[in-house]
Amino acid sequence: MRKHLLGFTLVEMMVTIVIAGILLTVGVPSMVSMYEGFRANSNVEKIHNILAFSRNQAISYGATVNVCPFASATSCGTGTDWKGGIRVFITDADDNDHELRAIDSFHSNDKVKGPSGTITFSPEGLSSGGTLIYCPGGKTAESQSVDISTSGKVSYGVDGGSC
Repeated sequence: MRKHLLGFTLVEMMVTIVIAGILLTVGVPSMVSMYEGFRANSNVEKIHNILAFSRNQAISYGATVNVCPFASATSCGTGTDWKGGIRVFITDADDNDHELRAIDSFHSNDKVKGPSGTITFSPEGLSSGGTLIYCPGGKTAESQSVDISTSGKVSYGVDGGSC
């Protein structure tokens, strides 16, 4: 009597590997796009939260709170590139800055565009206004934004803004 051996033949193994390769080739690019979307959602939420925090602190402290692009621990960046991070600080009566909160730099492939210079929130909660646009991978089509009105309202803006 003949015994049946359990296992795969070489042909079955090769077909399985080819099918797995095809599925990976099709699936990986869409996973990268999905990852960029999740990263964009997360970072736009961080931006929204830090701006809302800034307005709340201005009202709570009864002082002007500044939000600017992060250049170093003691200085703000200039221009419209906010990719290096966001710094929130308050200036006391002796003209000393006290950092309240900061976001470190964003992903190296992403762009963050905002108003040139500093966004300020007054003790009444009013703001200098502006829009911050987050572009994952530098792609305008997938960009998301956060709007700050001059009345101080922080809200999610329209998607697809120019980077």
